[in-house]
Amino acid sequence: MVLTTHNRRVWLERCVDSVYRQHDVSFELVVVDDASADGTMEWLRTIDDPRVSVIRLPQQSGLSAARNRGLAEARGQFVMFLDDDDWLERGALRKLSAGLAAHPEAVAAVGARRVWFTTEDYARRDSHPHVPRLRNIVDDLLVDWSAVSGQNLYRTALVRRIGGYDPSVVQCEDRDLWLRLAVLGPVVLRPEIVMTYRYHPGQTTRPANLRQLREKVARTAIQTLPAARRPYALRLRRTTWLLDEAEDAFTTGRVSSGVVHALRAVANTPAIFLSPLVGPWTLRRLGGRLARRFT
Repeated sequence: MVLTTHNRRVWLERCVDSVYRQHDVSFELVVVDDASADGTMEWLRTIDDPRVSVIRLPQQSGLSAARNRGLAEARGQFVMFLDDDDWLERGALRKLSAGLAAHPEAVAAVGARRVWFTTEDYARRDSHPHVPRLRNIVDDLLVDWSAVSGQNLYRTALVRRIGGYDPSVVQCEDRDLWLRLAVLGPVVLRPEIVMTYRYHPGQTTRPANLRQLREKVARTAIQTLPAARRPYALRLRRTTWLLDEAEDAFTTGRVSSGVVHALRAVANTPAIFLSPLVGPWTLRRLGGRLARRFT
């Protein structure tokens, strides 16, 4: 497991503790301190456990570079990239690793996540299948479905084969990694909640051009697909744009416009909405926006 951190000592302690609570499974923890200045390294030096190794970067290098540094030191056949402000649920590693062991053809295993909105002090289980599945997820990713780092357990050799994280991709690092990895094989979807993802004011500010960044990552991935697959992949990006327009319309009270864009999205690529990932996720995404207009 690779855990990167920068100036979040208090949260880091809880995150590390959640790793220690993983029972019935062996693990190694590589902590990469990305030049913290809040006493993080002093606390890390107090850890006396052969399963834990610590790397200190002399200057802040960014999330992708820090993760790649940890990946270079990872010795296990599976690897997870965990953020310092999240934490694992009990049994997470055991359940995800069991999924990969049962499916040698799978490139990764993904569990469900609990999302904790810290300002509102409210938590929920994010949309995710309730029964185990094995699925090729490239099309799902092209409609902007994604899974955050602590949900995912990858095969280490495959992450290395694709070159790990691309430091030139900022804000969409996980999405870019997924799009390059998912073409290699299917993914095990586990129904159990394996981590808690924290929404909080201290997170990196969401850039105004996030959708454009996602589009760039997706278009780059599409160019690597076989020529016969590219037309449908581009239609999926059109569906993504229509869903974004529907979400914006519902958010601003333009309900009729939102409904029209949502219906056009379904008509454009109807099969993708039968996906156990995209279908429920879209309903929650758009339904939540619409519900807020009437509450």
